[in-house]
Amino acid sequence: MRFNKLLLTLPVALTSLLLASCDNNQSQDGAGQLPKVTVFKVEPLNYTLKINLPGRVVASQIAEIRPQVSGIVLNREFEESSNVKAGQSLYQIDPAIYQANYDSAVASVASAKANANIAQLTLKRYAGLLNTKSISQQEYDKAAADAKQAEASVLVAQAAEHAAKVNLDYTKVYSPIDGYIGKSSVTEGALVSAGQPAPLALVQQLDPIYVDMTEAATRYNKYLQDENIIYEPAQGDNVELFFNDGSKYALPGNIKFSDMTVNETTGTVTLRSQFSNAEGKILPGMFVKPQLTLGTIKNAVLVPQQGITSNQKGQYTAKILKPDNTVEYRQDIKIYTGISGYWVVTSGIDVGEQVITTGLLNLTAVERGQPMKAQAVDKPATLSQEQLDNIIKSSVK
Repeated sequence: MRFNKLLLTLPVALTSLLLASCDNNQSQDGAGQLPKVTVFKVEPLNYTLKINLPGRVVASQIAEIRPQVSGIVLNREFEESSNVKAGQSLYQIDPAIYQANYDSAVASVASAKANANIAQLTLKRYAGLLNTKSISQQEYDKAAADAKQAEASVLVAQAAEHAAKVNLDYTKVYSPIDGYIGKSSVTEGALVSAGQPAPLALVQQLDPIYVDMTEAATRYNKYLQDENIIYEPAQGDNVELFFNDGSKYALPGNIKFSDMTVNETTGTVTLRSQFSNAEGKILPGMFVKPQLTLGTIKNAVLVPQQGITSNQKGQYTAKILKPDNTVEYRQDIKIYTGISGYWVVTSGIDVGEQVITTGLLNLTAVERGQPMKAQAVDKPATLSQEQLDNIIKSSVK
């Protein structure tokens, strides 16, 4: 009987011993197998804040050449597609009728002056006769009025002469500015009219030359007014120009002005930059890729974009590996801007912290508030100042 009871209790005891042994082994294995993650250690860097904007080239000065008198074009006095100087004659309109009008106006001035001279002599003679009571006061007053009227007639004739001279001068059409002139819209023998809508030619000043850039007003204000970012504004020539093929223009430019009016249709503001263009490589109408340097952010916090996620509320989040290998779930991280795989973080992550960049799927329990540990693989990755400078330089490619 005792032997039978021993046989019954032995399996139960063995089973309990085996289960306890398995539980101990599992707990030991679980404690030793921490999730493997890759981390990025945040180091302070000087981030040169550059923005790439769409741009279009416009001439710094544009003069539409239009006739100011009507007539037949006798000569075109410039070579098409060439450079002209201010004051250079471009067209000669037939001056015959305007010369005749001017000659007539000159003769009218001479006649008016002669009449005015006679009226003055008459007035002087009447003054002597009035003293001797040989004429009445009324006759003298009339002579004085006639003299003043004759003087006024001289002024009217001189004004007509000046107008005729201006119209005669307008038969020579001059360039008002230095610049490049393209093709002529008229040839010799063409009839042109004063105030016609179509210009005879177009003169554009190409050196210096302007590049008009557009940017969303909200983004531009953010760059200038973000309260969490303090940067040293760029000085001097702070605009670089890239062509559509990726090549870079040799000379930097500067901001000419920033428009304070927002386009109602597009919600953008216009910034104008100026470039030296002595070789004529930048042509009006070209679409280019200017890069504007706003300034330098000192001790910027840059984090790989793969280490920053967002939750259902739209907040930026990250997982931080603490020195004791515990994982902290960080929420409501503020992002300033991004560049080539990195975010510039304004708040939520501090210098020296280790941001987990890979292995995030193994740490979902942290998001639910459960404590968890992880183990970094190898040494933490960092971004050097030289690497950041190279990224900024290649960001336009």
